[in-house]
Amino acid sequence: MSEVHYLDSRGRYSDGSFMARLGTVLDAAHLEELIEPGDWVVVKFEVGELGYLGYLRPPLIRAVTNKIQEVGGDPVIVDTTRLNAIGSQGNWDWLAHAAANGFTVPVLHHEPMLADGYTGQEFELLPVDGEELGGLEVARSVVENKALIVISHVTGHPFAGLSGALVNTGMGCSARRGKLRIHAPLKPILIPERCDGCGLCVDRCPKRVISLNEHLAEVNLELCVGCAYYCTAACPTGALVIEIEAARRFQKRIVEATSAVHMAALGKVHFFNFLFDVGPYPDYYPFSDTAIVPDLGLLSSRDPVAIDQATVDLIDQVPGVPRSMAEETDALAPGKGKLTRITGVDPDPMLEYAEQYGLGTRHYRLVPF
Repeated sequence: MSEVHYLDSRGRYSDGSFMARLGTVLDAAHLEELIEPGDWVVVKFEVGELGYLGYLRPPLIRAVTNKIQEVGGDPVIVDTTRLNAIGSQGNWDWLAHAAANGFTVPVLHHEPMLADGYTGQEFELLPVDGEELGGLEVARSVVENKALIVISHVTGHPFAGLSGALVNTGMGCSARRGKLRIHAPLKPILIPERCDGCGLCVDRCPKRVISLNEHLAEVNLELCVGCAYYCTAACPTGALVIEIEAARRFQKRIVEATSAVHMAALGKVHFFNFLFDVGPYPDYYPFSDTAIVPDLGLLSSRDPVAIDQATVDLIDQVPGVPRSMAEETDALAPGKGKLTRITGVDPDPMLEYAEQYGLGTRHYRLVPF
């Protein structure tokens, strides 16, 4: 059974604010057990796509990096390239996005960087056991540093059910080529009766493999790379969808990718899941929606499976937010399956596969602070 530490988001007086209490959980993480004095330590976070407003607040990232420095480490704050980035220009735009969202040197005290470089081609190919991948291109900065701290902004996920420690590690620490490998099964299919021929999916497809044929969207599945977010997110009528079997394969690939990243970091990994602004879509969507549950706080653990299971359980235990997707999908009441109803994908198979794979356990002890 793994320990998962929990810090509630409520702040009732000055010295009891979340930021004032955050240090107790960071102390309890015992990062000094992972870090030797002078070690470079990768801190993986998510900048957020331009237009997404629910991203994690920069002072929370800084609190973690300050703790790393306190125990003698040298933090290297990283994100990785996105699937819609075309060449180095798209990745240089990432710097502008980071600055627009407040992830700057004056705020973080360190300059954020892309772990797979500004071409997205800096990686190490590592072997992976399992049913799907065979290998994964892990971002070079993750491979070359001594420890990894994964800071995840928890949200729903349209193909995994949950975006937390597993998704942010497996997907978030892979280079662009690795992301394409993970995404390969996610080729959208059209529900013709929903399509109104607006053409927005055509405009948003990074690979230009969608066209209009007699006022209906048509996807060239032979050329489609499965990036999936951009076309499905652009469709206002829900005409482009991903089949559930494809989502299940994606979940397995996330787990196997997480294993490769864990191996690259030599097992020296700690996970922080922040449950603030928990929207239905991950930070790399080009827009954000109303939070589906109230702010819940922070979870901390060495075990990515236990921390994601605790995340699902916390979300299930609270009422949903009115006028959010929780209301639209009849998921306002506390109870099991909230994320499944909201996203259309059950995160349980991903967690089950991760446990079977040996990444951790779904059995945990929640330690409140």
